[in-house]
Amino acid sequence: MHGFKSFSDSTQIDFMPGITGIVGPNGSGKSNIIEAIHWVMGEQSAKGLRGDKMADVIFGGTKTRAPLNRAEVGIVFDNRDHYLKSDFDEIEIKRILYRNGDSKYLLNGKQVRLRDIQELFMDSGLGHESFSIISQGRVEYIFSAKPEDRRSIIEDVAGVYKYKQNKTQAGKKLTNVQDNLDRVTDILYELEQRLEPLAKQSAKAKDYQQQKAAYDELDYQRLQNELTLWQQQLSTILNQMQQAQNKADVQNDQLKQQQQQLETARQSLAEQRETQQQQQHLLLEISTSVENLAGELKLQAERAHNQAQLVETTQATLDERRKGYTNLMQQIKHAQSEVTQTQVELRALAEQTATLTREADHQQLKALEGNRETLRNEVVDALEQLTTAKNNQRFAQQEDQRADAQANRYRQRQSELAQQLTQAQSDLERAQHVHQSAQSELTQAQTDLTQQQQVGQELEKAYQQQRQAWYDQLQKQQQVQARVQSLQRLNEQYDGYYQGVKNLMKQHTKFPGIKGVVAELIQVDAKYQLAIETALGAALQQVVVDEPATAKQAIQYLSQNHLGRVTFLPLATIKARHLQSDLLASAQATPGYLGTAAELVDLAPEFQMLKQHLLATTVIAENLEQATPMAARLKQRVRIVTLDGQVINAGGSMTGGASRNQQQGLLTQKNELADLSAQLGTLNQEVAALEQQVQAKQAALQPLTENFKNQQDTVMHLSEVEQQKQADVQVAKQTVTQLEQAQTALTYDMQVAGVTTGATATQAQVDLKTAQANYDDATQRLDDMQLEIETLRTSLAESDERLLDKQMHQKTVEATYTHMQANVARLNEQASANEQAQQQLTQQLKDLQSNQQDVTARLEAEYASKQAKQQTVEQQVQALVQQIGSAQVELEQLERQMTTVQSQQQSQMQVINQLTNQKSRLQTQIEQAEVQLSEMYDAEYEPQAQVDEADLADLKKRLLLLKRGLDDIGTVNLDAIEEYAQVQERYDFLKKQKQDLLDAHADLTETMSEMDEEVKTRFKTTFDAVNEHFERIFVKMFGGGQAKLYLNQPDDLLRTGIDIKAQPPGKKFQQMSLLSGGEKALTAISLLFAILAVRPVPFVVLDETEAALDEANVDRFANYLQDANEQTQFIVITHRQGTMAACDVLYGVTMQEPGVSTMVSVNLNQSVNERGEA
Repeated sequence: MHGFKSFSDSTQIDFMPGITGIVGPNGSGKSNIIEAIHWVMGEQSAKGLRGDKMADVIFGGTKTRAPLNRAEVGIVFDNRDHYLKSDFDEIEIKRILYRNGDSKYLLNGKQVRLRDIQELFMDSGLGHESFSIISQGRVEYIFSAKPEDRRSIIEDVAGVYKYKQNKTQAGKKLTNVQDNLDRVTDILYELEQRLEPLAKQSAKAKDYQQQKAAYDELDYQRLQNELTLWQQQLSTILNQMQQAQNKADVQNDQLKQQQQQLETARQSLAEQRETQQQQQHLLLEISTSVENLAGELKLQAERAHNQAQLVETTQATLDERRKGYTNLMQQIKHAQSEVTQTQVELRALAEQTATLTREADHQQLKALEGNRETLRNEVVDALEQLTTAKNNQRFAQQEDQRADAQANRYRQRQSELAQQLTQAQSDLERAQHVHQSAQSELTQAQTDLTQQQQVGQELEKAYQQQRQAWYDQLQKQQQVQARVQSLQRLNEQYDGYYQGVKNLMKQHTKFPGIKGVVAELIQVDAKYQLAIETALGAALQQVVVDEPATAKQAIQYLSQNHLGRVTFLPLATIKARHLQSDLLASAQATPGYLGTAAELVDLAPEFQMLKQHLLATTVIAENLEQATPMAARLKQRVRIVTLDGQVINAGGSMTGGASRNQQQGLLTQKNELADLSAQLGTLNQEVAALEQQVQAKQAALQPLTENFKNQQDTVMHLSEVEQQKQADVQVAKQTVTQLEQAQTALTYDMQVAGVTTGATATQAQVDLKTAQANYDDATQRLDDMQLEIETLRTSLAESDERLLDKQMHQKTVEATYTHMQANVARLNEQASANEQAQQQLTQQLKDLQSNQQDVTARLEAEYASKQAKQQTVEQQVQALVQQIGSAQVELEQLERQMTTVQSQQQSQMQVINQLTNQKSRLQTQIEQAEVQLSEMYDAEYEPQAQVDEADLADLKKRLLLLKRGLDDIGTVNLDAIEEYAQVQERYDFLKKQKQDLLDAHADLTETMSEMDEEVKTRFKTTFDAVNEHFERIFVKMFGGGQAKLYLNQPDDLLRTGIDIKAQPPGKKFQQMSLLSGGEKALTAISLLFAILAVRPVPFVVLDETEAALDEANVDRFANYLQDANEQTQFIVITHRQGTMAACDVLYGVTMQEPGVSTMVSVNLNQSVNERGEA
């Protein structure tokens, strides 16, 4: 190794026979050695090497070392037994990767492909994906994988990879064959639909050609005769035109003189009319001013009338205010009267208040208080009797004390029972509390278990959904990839091209001047691809070359080998085409215009002339509805193609429709390949991302399953505790019940003893009650007297309250008096304001009357001045009208004279125009006839000696008959003759090709069935052998127990999954997933060793596979390695001492320099021997 990850220096590791161990602290670079072996044997995933991109395997540098530019790893195999299929006794594989992304593989020093390396290891049990390199993750994969995924383990051992790969390749070939067969069938169907119509069209075209040749011969003679006759007529017309023009010139001179006289008269009349208009305009302005002044005078009169009304209104307002002032004065007098009356009322209230205070009488109150003292003496006597009765009761109580001794014994026992009962109740409460706590813990644990179960189910569901999404996206990726490969293959084989194009392009390297087919060179947006395909038609398959010489060489090659026909486009000779500017402008101004076809495609700069040559004269329209008026506007002179492929040809013919089995166009196929290639890149990224998500969810599900099992154990333990606490509560309840029953019995005994002593005190109690009743009666009468006294005092209080009401009313009246005084003041203020308003209105009336008189005088003076000026201007306008009338009569006489001359001139010009039209018509006929001769017959006009009109008429009749015959034939496709021959040739070829494809399809199907049978046989044989060794090795690794492999679909050996059941010593026979982590790991290792027993390999790399085992199982693992190392060389990365002890050679990996790994080796067998000799 050199430059691979942390091994910056050149490092060599010699793996000796036996067991080689690689040890070292975490992060020292041990796993980099295994990854180097993976990498050099063909690993392509940077993720599998713990990197983001492949360049991450190159040493990236440290603080003291610069990054390296390449990584190099080589591995040497001793192949003297020719285990690998190679003639070499020693095989060296080397892989080199440069930081710029370049890489290469070397096999014994010779550069080879990655596929060569893969084929070398195919079905050898070696390779970067085989079980010769086993990591801890590979062990976890065995017990965590789905049964269907686990079958790959047996398939790898059975060596069916090459069969599956061959079947996959055969399947791809079968798909390709089927695709080609479908395509050929579709093409044949299309050709069959074309052959019969083409045969008819070909025969029709040949008939048309014969009749057309006869028609052209007669039509040529007709054109020559007509030209001769028209030339003679044209000469006569030119002479007549010259004579008519001379007469017209004389008339024109006369007309000019009359026009000058008329112009002078018109100018004079115009000047007079302009003067008249100016005077009329002035008169209008003066009249308007007069009318405006009259209006203002009228308005001023109305204002005077309004002001008179305002004076009246103001005067009325003043009268109202005076009346209001009088009313205010009356209100003030009334308010002052109310104030005086209120003062009288206040004085009367003061006198009533004094009277109420003097009438209170307290004599009765004094008499009642005297009676109360008599009753108090009676109460004292009753109290003395009550005291005597109490003394007698005390004597009776002393008699009862003799029974207290026995009662004390009862009470002592009762106290003891009460203490015991309290303690028992306390114990019961404590037991209930502990029971409730246990129930709460159990309920919480059960809730947590349910939640974990739900979370686990949701995570499992999410995992399955994510996995299904991954499978769906992977399937979509494979479908897109298959379609991309199919399209690429079609492009490489030029399928869909004419036979000549296909044959030529397969050998295009022989002709350096070939630039490509038009369909390959052109780039077009998907929106326009159907329109461009239709516009180009067969031109899509025309071959672009640099110059005519290349085209000649290619044509010679095609002709000599009978490989078909091809149309060439030499860039050096083709010319650009353009639409006329007026046609282009008309098209652009028409709705639905999208552009010329040349504007909507892209070609490389060197092919711009090609674009203009093929597409510049074709217009692309939105649809046929918009294309139809566009064609009419362009006078049917431009070819128009719509987006859906309909065509309006120059000249007015239309082509359109669609085929049910329409073949995919070349541009469509090209764009589909580009789109699918981009989609495939996106799908590759999505599949990789989904695969990472599936692995992340699978990793998250594993600890949750273990937590769920632990939670189940906790719930079971808490359930047992809760049942024990419930039993403790029942015992405490029984103790409380027993103590309560004993306490009830003791109370009954105490009641029986109390009956005897109770009779003695009964009489004393009766006497006490009598005395108490007398005392209560006297006390009651004293209370009644006290109540009467209080009633009288209450009456006195009510008198005081009425006095208070009078005082409150007095205050209300005083407040009313104050309000009236304020009202009088307010009314006085209103009277003052009313007086000021009267004075203001009087002044306003005086101002209005003064202003009205001034304005009226000014308006009357201005109105008189304007009327005088208006009369003067009206007289001037009348004089101008008379002058204009005279000038108008003179002008009309001149115009009548000029009209006569113009009429004569127009008559002469009509003659000239008629002759000119005849001349133009003849010239047009002559030009058209000459054009027809040139374009149709490539000939020029030849004057005929003599033309007989009768012979010419007979000639036209014969032409008419021939024309009708051609019209009866109808539309003719002249290309049908050659097209029919080409289609027939292609049909025969494809029919033979279809039979070849059917034969290939049958052969591939039979081959795939044979491969399936071989895979089934090898898989079943290998499965049985691995199962047998697995049962034996499991017992050896566990020291007992049993294990077995099962097929979950034994009837479907191509798809069946593999289940694993195991029974470690002391446990039941169950699924592997239910075992503990260490048991699952050791079971998986046992299966790996069984695989190696069935398919021994020269060496095995184990990367911390025993990390999850305990010490005892590590020892069994190490012992098995020692037993198996006679046939297999083991390379072990480990941290476990038991495994290290079993190694023959140990390599230590250290980082004495940060970021740089170095190796230290120790031969343990040699060290042991040396210690033994010492």
